Amino acid sequence: MMLRKTLVASALLFVLGLTNAVAQQQTGEIFGRAADASGAVLPGATVTVAGPALIQPRVAVTSETGTYRIPELPIGTYSVTFELAGFKTTAVQDIRVTIGFRALVNANLELSTVQETVTVAGASPLVDTRETGTKSTFDLETLQNIPSARDPWVMLERTPGIVMDRANVGGNQSGQQSSYISRGSSTGNNKWSIDGVDITDMSATGASPIYYDFDMLEEMQVTTGGADVTQQTGGVGINLVTKGGTDRFKGSARALFTNEEFVDDNITPELKAQGAGAGAPIQDIKDYGFEVGGPIMKGKLWYWGAYGTQDIKVGVIGFYENTPQCRPNGVAINPRTADTALLRSCLSTDLTTLNNYNWKLTYVPFTNNRLTLSNTWAEKVRNARDAGDLRPIETAWKQKAVSSDFGKFGWITGPSPFWKAADQHVINDRWLVDVMWSHLGNNFALDLQDPSLYDVQPSLEVTTGLWGRSYNANIFMRPTNSFDVVSSYFAPAKLGGDHSLKFGYRWRSAHATSINHRGGFVEARFRNGVAAEADIWRDQYAESHLNTNAFYVQDTYTRNRLTVNIGFRYDIQDDRAEAATVPANPFFSTLMPAVNFQGADAGVVWKDFSPRVGFTYDLKGNGRNVMSASFATYYGQMGPGQLSGQLAATSAVFVRYPWTDTNGDRFVQAGEVNTSVPFLSKSVAYDPAKPTATTSPTRIDPNVKNDRTRELIVGFDRQFGNVMAVGASYIWRKYDRFFWNDRDNFTSANYRSVTFQPTCPVAGARCNSVTYFEPTILIPSPNVYTNIPDRYRDFNGVEVTFQRRMANRWSANFSYAFNNAIDHWDSPNAYEDPTNIARLDGFEFAPESGGSGIGNVFQNSKWLLKGNTRVQLPWDVNLALNYIGRQGFPFPQSILSPARANGAGTAQVLLDPLGDVRLDDLHTVDFRVDKTLRFGTMTLVPAIDVFNLTNTNTVQAINRNQAATNANTVSGIIAPRVMRFGVSVRW
Repeated sequence: MMLRKTLVASALLFVLGLTNAVAQQQTGEIFGRAADASGAVLPGATVTVAGPALIQPRVAVTSETGTYRIPELPIGTYSVTFELAGFKTTAVQDIRVTIGFRALVNANLELSTVQETVTVAGASPLVDTRETGTKSTFDLETLQNIPSARDPWVMLERTPGIVMDRANVGGNQSGQQSSYISRGSSTGNNKWSIDGVDITDMSATGASPIYYDFDMLEEMQVTTGGADVTQQTGGVGINLVTKGGTDRFKGSARALFTNEEFVDDNITPELKAQGAGAGAPIQDIKDYGFEVGGPIMKGKLWYWGAYGTQDIKVGVIGFYENTPQCRPNGVAINPRTADTALLRSCLSTDLTTLNNYNWKLTYVPFTNNRLTLSNTWAEKVRNARDAGDLRPIETAWKQKAVSSDFGKFGWITGPSPFWKAADQHVINDRWLVDVMWSHLGNNFALDLQDPSLYDVQPSLEVTTGLWGRSYNANIFMRPTNSFDVVSSYFAPAKLGGDHSLKFGYRWRSAHATSINHRGGFVEARFRNGVAAEADIWRDQYAESHLNTNAFYVQDTYTRNRLTVNIGFRYDIQDDRAEAATVPANPFFSTLMPAVNFQGADAGVVWKDFSPRVGFTYDLKGNGRNVMSASFATYYGQMGPGQLSGQLAATSAVFVRYPWTDTNGDRFVQAGEVNTSVPFLSKSVAYDPAKPTATTSPTRIDPNVKNDRTRELIVGFDRQFGNVMAVGASYIWRKYDRFFWNDRDNFTSANYRSVTFQPTCPVAGARCNSVTYFEPTILIPSPNVYTNIPDRYRDFNGVEVTFQRRMANRWSANFSYAFNNAIDHWDSPNAYEDPTNIARLDGFEFAPESGGSGIGNVFQNSKWLLKGNTRVQLPWDVNLALNYIGRQGFPFPQSILSPARANGAGTAQVLLDPLGDVRLDDLHTVDFRVDKTLRFGTMTLVPAIDVFNLTNTNTVQAINRNQAATNANTVSGIIAPRVMRFGVSVRW
């Protein structure tokens, strides 16, 4: 017996040392215990949970230990009624259930000889006694009543510990989803789900596949750590829950607007001298829509539907109208010397229109069963994506949905459709099963401004990054299908405690088709206006498929004040590259001939076992003082073609050679390109020695492993009274098993140092002599896709939170986070090119935000301070404030190297360790005032929001190449103060 106990204890300790489990779901639950006045437990009591979000009440009977559990409750407000013969009926009112929250509701029943009911005014707990992770929940009141730009990314900005790549002022950035990081994690492991379905874009891995009507949301939850077994990765998990019908007809409508008449000016003479021009003001934003729902058959069939649109017109630094006044002689007006009013009038419009259509039906075909059908159509149209000071209109993209010429409208093409069917069946008061199926037709096209640009070669000034003439055209189709089965089972009084079991299976497939054409098939590259190089391109037609299967089990074991969560998940991920054909480059057909790729399979299937465990301890047994700890191992999510796509020869590839513009027309002709010398740079998937190869020069390491995240969280939460709680957490993480293309017989020993003294044309630029590295032999094309040895990243951080629910006319939420994410290259085996390693190894993790109109932004803030408050004044007037503060981002000043020998291309040589030089800290305040007018069952709420109340003008990005003519010019700045007017109607 002693040996058995020792073995069990040892096994438990082993699992505790490996993992963590924290419930994360799209619903919540109510659990608790029934006892008499002396505290003795009461088996056999009937517990009924009822609320507007339920078509039919949920009923449970307390176990022999007096405990009960009602899982998978839709978010909402509930009453909990306890009934037992010989005792007074007790009804606990106003219990609020949010996403993933487990509300503890106990009742002490009083003896009675007559039938009577005791009604208790409920106070939903603020501390989840079973939670070991870190998450933030934004309920409907917070979503609607705290001033915001009204998109999910703004709510991410308010989440403790999350760093955004941009500041969204009044909606000026809502036309493009923001990039964000948390706790040293890469964006590729972020997760998006809506109504319980994982919808993460698996090609732009970690991104959202669609945009949202903000008023379609009932609630939003963000998990930053301690994710339970239902989430595969350790990235940020975003859970969105949409509204639905009830037995009461209800709905809302809104109209919000602002325009340039209500926009201030935050550009000082000093900023203007740095090239900020007229800044980035809002020109006009409109946001309007409605949502409505109610019964078709009361207690049987509900409906809900919504429509919303956002029309966003903004100015962008350096993006000017193509008129003689604004671009004399084809050159943009000088932002340093031109009149500010003229600069504002010259700003062209970056226009984004977002349209959303939603409907949902909820039906009870028979007792204890609920069927849901829903559909979303999400459309985005944009006239000048990525336009800016370095991307004039002819190089910006027109974004729209993919034409039905490429697939079935409403399934693969057209406004991205999301279809879902779900069924929930309550087998008995202890066992529940959910089944879900979904399809998402994620698609979009990034097109050239005019079809005539299809044959026009883009130009690039390498030193400044200024594009001209044309760009490229793309079509992306990324449909996914998924099927989920999830079951919850309550097993009380087993092994000395109660067990809440969750187990499930998920299948998801993701298909990706990417088509790309580079204007004119060639990029003309200039250095200081002089022809230098030509990038010779071949079109892309790449098609990949991914299948994922996941199994998971979790047990939440509760005994007295102790709760232990133990679980694991098992993921199987397998991709393949489909057959495809691309035509030859018509001007360089020998270098870039047509390719007929037969398809390929990497022969590697990732199978990852991810155990997780955590515990909480209720120090006083009243649910108000809870210690927690967890340890987890997470693995990454594979994208379609991540492995097998490495073998494809039909991806967009280029090779670079010297170019002399012999005829002076600034366009590349075949006879002007010197292909007799070694290439200057090239794509990994292209081998100049084998241009006709039908596969790429890449092999897949049969032992390549999935990337890994390990995490430890220790926390404490304390509730004061019924309205206030504080929490503190320490977080440790380690990331490893990153990927690279390791070239054959080529290491860091094949590089030599080169000292370079640049010429800096701008006064005040740092014209330091720099050392970079270049290969001593031609970079070989054959390579293997594998894990990087001796390469990892660690994170240590602390987060403190404060929350106060609305009471005595005010509420508040505040958080502080300290982040310290450090990158490591522990040996020369961890890199090939030694350039910048001395400036990166042992210094801060600060990834550059890529694309979406944002450049030169390096996301890293060691401290973040966030908060909001709402005050209810007499006469139904409400005031609200929101504050965001963070450390300024790193400003990695650099020198662009010359073209390096042996195919190494150029390098941005850092002048300082990453993070040593920073931009100014950012502090923003938003303000709202509204008044509630009641007319019977209808309420009318006029509101005024003021964003960037202090009219701060913090610079967000600066051109960093010190040897360029645009060195240290401002390329990004927070938008000026703006006032938004709105009115909403609710009934």
